Amino acid sequence: MRIQRALGLGLWLIFLSFLFSFSVCSCLAATRHYYIAAEDVTWNYAPSGHNLLNGTPIPQPWALKVQWAKSRFIEYTDDSFTTPKPQPDWLGILGPMIRAEVGDEIVVDFLNRSRRGHDIHPHGLRYDKNNEGSLYLPVAKGAFVPPGGKYTYHWFANAGSGPGPDQPSSIVWWYHAHVDAAVEINAGLLGPIIVTAKGQANPDGSPKDVNREFVASFMIFDEMGGKPAGQFYAINGFIFGNLPGLAMKQGDKVRWYLLGMGNEIDVHTPHWHGKTVTDGKRNTDVIELLPGSMVTVDMLADNPGTWMFHCHVEDHMEAGMMAVYTVYTPPTRACPLAFVGGDFWKHPENFTLTVKNISDKPITSLGLTSEMLLAPQDLRRPFNPQWSSAKPILPGQEQTLERPGTRAASAQAVLGWVFFPDAVKYEDGTSWRAQSEGECFSVIWRDQQHPDLPALPPRQIEMNAD
Repeated sequence: MRIQRALGLGLWLIFLSFLFSFSVCSCLAATRHYYIAAEDVTWNYAPSGHNLLNGTPIPQPWALKVQWAKSRFIEYTDDSFTTPKPQPDWLGILGPMIRAEVGDEIVVDFLNRSRRGHDIHPHGLRYDKNNEGSLYLPVAKGAFVPPGGKYTYHWFANAGSGPGPDQPSSIVWWYHAHVDAAVEINAGLLGPIIVTAKGQANPDGSPKDVNREFVASFMIFDEMGGKPAGQFYAINGFIFGNLPGLAMKQGDKVRWYLLGMGNEIDVHTPHWHGKTVTDGKRNTDVIELLPGSMVTVDMLADNPGTWMFHCHVEDHMEAGMMAVYTVYTPPTRACPLAFVGGDFWKHPENFTLTVKNISDKPITSLGLTSEMLLAPQDLRRPFNPQWSSAKPILPGQEQTLERPGTRAASAQAVLGWVFFPDAVKYEDGTSWRAQSEGECFSVIWRDQQHPDLPALPPRQIEMNAD
């Protein structure tokens, strides 16, 4: 009798333990909600109009036309689909990053604002037929969303969606439209899904063990049925160094999510100059991608500089499948000035710049250098870049500098004005001088909602002028 009671108690305790562990896991699992629309847009493969690797115009035949009608997945803040959610510049043509931790549910409210029917098909996640997002017989719900229509997808990140034994703490999958997949993917309806291992995610789903993440897709977009002038060898939809925002701080652990898509000519070999990456158990600086490929690698950003990042297939390099990434050194000393604002667009005939003394000593004079961002990666120096002032500025005090401006059309061509101090003299006879070009830089943007720039792109200097 005692043995039976002991066995019964033991079984009951096992059941309670299982119930408790199940409830804990259920409580820790999250439902991550996304509001994504398919929209027809105009895309520019080279916003600067230049090959930013060597400071020359885009070569022929691609220079004939770099803006094309495309379709994209665009994320919004809620189900009103009125306020777009900010995305990193480097995502380019890709749709938003959809994130999950193993065990999570992903809910996507999809609105089709395109002129054609679309859907969303995920790789790597668990779903039933109604949430597959792919049009073929037998036709299920969610396989075709007509123009103006909505559908809510429910996907799950199970154990098979997460990293395997030799993979890092998070891995990447594709999602894309799948009504007429070849046409829709070429149109630009594609994006990344990132799944993090159970217990390894921050509240937003990103992995805890990295400082920075980048997604890079390698694909040849075909705009003219195979004609060379219409084939754009793009990284995230940009060519010839126009991909912006690949900047990381020295010492960062950086996770790169690499994606390949396209057809039989889309055999790509992403290569980093200046650094190696860890791919599972091997170190390398070249990764092999086929159409539909998904690879995750890690990098320790310990080599400061601006480095080339490109496909190593020779004709792909010639066609502009190239970008740069920057490892920047964080500031090691306090800056003497803050650039608090300026007027370069409303009254372009008269430029004004407001600076603030953020040191603890009175300033007697200062000299500044200005540069222009004509596109996110296109940094130029104006004809007369120097600004100066001999008026004193007390600690905490602001001063507005003025100088003649330019024509309104020329002013509007500038995306942002960059300023950095060269020399600052103090009342006590000491001075501050820049130890490197661009130290303490600040950008005043035409669009005030523009995200901060952690490092400047290379200044454009033509390398091989005729």
